[in-house]
Amino acid sequence: MVARAAPVSLRGGIAMARTPVRRIVTGHDNDGHAIILSDGPAPHSFESATIPGFGATVPWMTDAGPIDHVTDQDPAAADADIPSFPAAGQTIVRIADFPPDADYPETAESVIFTEIDGHDEAQAGNKHSGGKHFWFHRTDSLDYAVVLEGEITLLVDDGEATIRPGDVVIQRATSHAWSNRTDKPARVLFVLIGTPPLSAAEIAAERQKLLEGAKRQ
Repeated sequence: MVARAAPVSLRGGIAMARTPVRRIVTGHDNDGHAIILSDGPAPHSFESATIPGFGATVPWMTDAGPIDHVTDQDPAAADADIPSFPAAGQTIVRIADFPPDADYPETAESVIFTEIDGHDEAQAGNKHSGGKHFWFHRTDSLDYAVVLEGEITLLVDDGEATIRPGDVVIQRATSHAWSNRTDKPARVLFVLIGTPPLSAAEIAAERQKLLEGAKRQ
């Protein structure tokens, strides 16, 4: 998430602090021996001040280009500038907590995408969704999602799938939303890989070209 502060959300006057994510980072010493560089709560964490239980932690990210295995620089330090969605070539590991849908405010879509700086992504994701859920968005990325705790339902333009701990979603730049229809939070691990911009309309056009080419063979 773009925001880095970690205010404690309130629900009925009771603090709703997120469970910290333990992060272990390895590296090398000056003799080339593998070592544990750090072991503790991941410092780059966000918690919504307006949506109880909604937040995320970024244990690591990489920029486009060569990956740094030499220095001890922490790209996911508490004050790191990490985008909500990766640019082409960037990768982001994010662990997000989704509260039950019933806990979101009536203005959920506006609040969510203001907090994560994602109004453009929300607009792109709502072209074919019919406004059926406030979490719809679309990003230029390949996302691997693994449910760690709880249960959540993946919605796309035409279809849905409920996923539980251990289930994996391969999200290929599609419009989608995450709906928690239970009464408990869901925690999901995401690996986001930024890809070159390509709209859903452009993907459809490329698929039509492939289909026409196959017909001519």
